Amino acid sequence: MPWEQAGALFIAGTTAYAAVHAVRAGRGETVVVSGAAGGVGSLVVQLARHAGATVLGLASEPHHAWLTRHGAIPLTYGEGVGERIRAAADGSIDFAGAAKHGTKADGCAEAASADVLRELATLIADGDLEIPIARVHRLDEVRDAFRELERRHTNGKIVLRP
Repeated sequence: MPWEQAGALFIAGTTAYAAVHAVRAGRGETVVVSGAAGGVGSLVVQLARHAGATVLGLASEPHHAWLTRHGAIPLTYGEGVGERIRAAADGSIDFAGAAKHGTKADGCAEAASADVLRELATLIADGDLEIPIARVHRLDEVRDAFRELERRHTNGKIVLRP
């Protein structure tokens, strides 16, 4: 795999892996991913779909085609997002249960292992996982990279190359 993807795999990949496993995403489950086109969100979308879950991806309009290509149902942010989620989920999300039981807080530490990285690398090699790279900046362009990150409209990871 390209160096840029390999560099992004550990933090973004293990965080996404932990999130998908924390909610036990699988067949018959519906998962809503906020920031679905971002560095971690794009991997959550793919891993949840790979596990068989229905994925509702919250992202801006320019990223909807990417989400659709990766099997997610794209939804826009903004006023009425709750209604759009309910309509797309077709009643399959237990909002009351989620409110009652709270949320999971597992992070990449729970998935930071050689076995998880091997599993993610295998998914990449098999063509079942893509690590989108929004842009690669030289290290001396770090300010430009942060400006791009602040705009929050990228599809994938912003990578710094030493």
